Amino acid sequence: MFVREDICCRRLLHLEDRDLSILWVRVDYGGHTRVYACLYRSHSGDRETKRLFEHLQLTTAKVLELYPSTELVILGDFNAHHTEWLSSRSTDYAGRCAHEFALAYGYSQLVHSPTRIPDIGDHTSSILDLLLTQRPDGYSISVDAPLGSSDHCLIRTLAPCTRTDPPRPTSLRRIWQYKSADWDGLREYYASYPWRQLCFTSEDPDTCAAAVSETILAGMEYFIPNSLVAAGTRKRPWFNRPCKEAKRIKQATFRAWTTARSNSDPNVSDVKCKLNAVSRLANYPSGSRAFWSLAKAAEGNFCLSSLPPLQNADGNLAHSAKEKADLLGALFASNSTLNVDESAVPPTIPRCGYSMPEINFSQRDVRRELLTLDVHKSSGPDGIPAMVLKQCAPELCPVLTRLFALSYHTRQVPSSWKTAHVHPVPKKGDRSDPSNYRPIAITSLLSKVMERVINTKLLRYLEEHDLISDRQYGCRHGRSTGDLLVYLTHRWASAIESQGEALAVSLDMAKAFDRVWHRGLLSKLPSYGLPEGLCKWVASFLSGRCIRAVVDSCCSAKLDLNAGVPQGSVLSPTLFLLHINDLLSIDGIHCYADDSTGDAFYTGRANIPRSAVVESREQLVSQIESSLSKVSDWGRDNLVQFNPSKTQVCAFTAKKTPFTVAPQFQDTTLTISNSIGILGVDISSDVQFRCHLEDKVKMASKKLGVLNRAKRYFTPGQRLLLYRSQVRPHMEYCSHLWAGAPAYQLGPLDSVQRRAVRIVDDPILTSDIEPLSLRRDVASLCVLYRLYNGLCSEELFEMVPTATFYHRTARHRQGIHAHTLQPKWSRTDRYQRNFLPRTIRLWNELPAEVFPQDYSMGSFKRGVNRFLKGRQRACDAPGVAGVHRLR
Repeated sequence: MFVREDICCRRLLHLEDRDLSILWVRVDYGGHTRVYACLYRSHSGDRETKRLFEHLQLTTAKVLELYPSTELVILGDFNAHHTEWLSSRSTDYAGRCAHEFALAYGYSQLVHSPTRIPDIGDHTSSILDLLLTQRPDGYSISVDAPLGSSDHCLIRTLAPCTRTDPPRPTSLRRIWQYKSADWDGLREYYASYPWRQLCFTSEDPDTCAAAVSETILAGMEYFIPNSLVAAGTRKRPWFNRPCKEAKRIKQATFRAWTTARSNSDPNVSDVKCKLNAVSRLANYPSGSRAFWSLAKAAEGNFCLSSLPPLQNADGNLAHSAKEKADLLGALFASNSTLNVDESAVPPTIPRCGYSMPEINFSQRDVRRELLTLDVHKSSGPDGIPAMVLKQCAPELCPVLTRLFALSYHTRQVPSSWKTAHVHPVPKKGDRSDPSNYRPIAITSLLSKVMERVINTKLLRYLEEHDLISDRQYGCRHGRSTGDLLVYLTHRWASAIESQGEALAVSLDMAKAFDRVWHRGLLSKLPSYGLPEGLCKWVASFLSGRCIRAVVDSCCSAKLDLNAGVPQGSVLSPTLFLLHINDLLSIDGIHCYADDSTGDAFYTGRANIPRSAVVESREQLVSQIESSLSKVSDWGRDNLVQFNPSKTQVCAFTAKKTPFTVAPQFQDTTLTISNSIGILGVDISSDVQFRCHLEDKVKMASKKLGVLNRAKRYFTPGQRLLLYRSQVRPHMEYCSHLWAGAPAYQLGPLDSVQRRAVRIVDDPILTSDIEPLSLRRDVASLCVLYRLYNGLCSEELFEMVPTATFYHRTARHRQGIHAHTLQPKWSRTDRYQRNFLPRTIRLWNELPAEVFPQDYSMGSFKRGVNRFLKGRQRACDAPGVAGVHRLR
């Protein structure tokens, strides 16, 4: 049973009988409550039929007792025949029981046309699918052609509602036909337009920006065909014109059959299905935008994702798109509003010894950013698309350079650039809770281009002078979540290997991006050597911002903000890094953007007494509490709130004595758990990844099941592409961390890939699929190659052991290459499974010719692939996993 997301539906399990094919549900919509009984009666004996109708009689009485004002509807395949009631040739026992039941309880049967198409010559069409209701007024029943190859027709029912939804406000959206555009004429129009005389007559950036935007849009209307369509009216984006035409032909054929009561030729249907399949695949070539749109629709079961009814603070539900937009807009605005005392003193940090020069805007920089725009990105509130900016970059580059320079020199950001359309993106949890949505701001593309120019120069200055903490791994070039997890897991595993312990705390920063205190952030910028002009421009960029929440093309009212950096803006991540950079001066704190992790450890020794263990644990907890106290003080000074209830704590230990001493954070005693989730990876207390691998197998199996159900829409090559892009990445996220896991934990991943091979169903294509174990080894070696060459944080580079230098050449050293690393010996196999010890063993086995003379990740990866595949063939490894599965 499929129910639309904005309809409240509950299954009534207490009414169901496991031995009967019947489903009871309660549906509340439009101020009307109905209880539906969806049943199927097989061609069984009289005893089973009698039991079914006895169940209906008892349950009907129970439903009317529990829900006196509800309407009861019974529908489904009754497989019943009755000469008078159902216009059948004969009457059977099921038909008499159904008729007597309907008369006894006041049900009306609303289906009066045959619902089964006979597929055998001597059979006749008959009414087998019934709809019984006690309130037949207002119903509209129509019988349409069957779905697919079914011999039962589709029954459409329009049921009355006591309250209809308010009409959605219709807003018109302009659709540009870029394929039919006169690009040469548009470029000539922009090149010959007197911009300086008509658009830059004032020194006010607001006036100039409005004039430039109007001129760009006017040129688009002249040279690009366009049309106005009602926004949000296309509820089924997959149902395109070919689908409509196919449905029209199908309905016409069904009406002809209904009139003539003749059987259709099955050969015609087979040929038609093949023709439709070939036409569908021809219209969606692999890798095209239409192909990915179809893949996304298939992944969502061809249903347009929409927001369910949202619950207000008073418990009422917001049903219409306008109500949802207003509710989410008010919530997002409140999250970005701080009640700050004007006398509050912003924090001060030590000033660096460097100074950044003022930013100059050159046409070369602006043109480079225009040419790198993604033409598929949404346009901002001003309606200027990326396609026009990119196609006309040479002509618009001088105009935009002049506009950006005017904005920067006057220290004023145009007010039209400060308005953002905010789209809600669901997070984990209940989707009816408005707080489980993240606001993503869609701002003007002209503003984004200017932010890109500024951000590029700002990041270059910060990285060249090492002004961002080395322990910040987020939003930085050459760093990833995998790098931070490599460092942390190595610390924790090394502590266990030395017979010590480690304690880690994952902090939850409440509304990190949304509640950035503007005065606190602006007070820190001069300390990093940023010029006065840039600081004032950033102050204008942050002030006076407003948002409109957008749900199904309906916008909320404009809402003002006084805090936060817009999520979706180019400059926001860099500003946020500067905002929390001084937090990383606290010992043991590492960050990936706003995801903060604190840890501490101690090293032990063999045969350590229990009293020493207790004392070491108390010192460890004290060290963590000291760091958490500093974190709390930092949050108080910067108006940042932490959630102690969502803070995770995990003790990494191999000792049998439970770790019972728990740290405190903001007067809350934290609970020590057996695992900790950091950056999408679940790590157990022994620094293993059992639960994480199980979750990834479940996720990949679910994605593969969706692909299997929709495989008739794609060719084998397209199915292989979808597996590689939508399924396999779930099984390879941070695979270098857990590549050394035991075979019984990695085996289910290979099972998923073997299932994918069967779904692709093309031996020639699937023969090129690399074993997952081979890909994990290649990924691990590539990560180590990058760390070995220093393209990482300093703490990660120091973690890699030095290369071994041999003064004498011996026989057993002839195969050792110049980059051989000192192996990580250990006393336990568990430590050898970790990234660094395991990957160093693979590294030392590589031949010298794999390593290029100069750093080249592509060349190194190709060499590693050739070597490992050659070794696999030499070992004649069976199956998909090969020799790597045996390692």
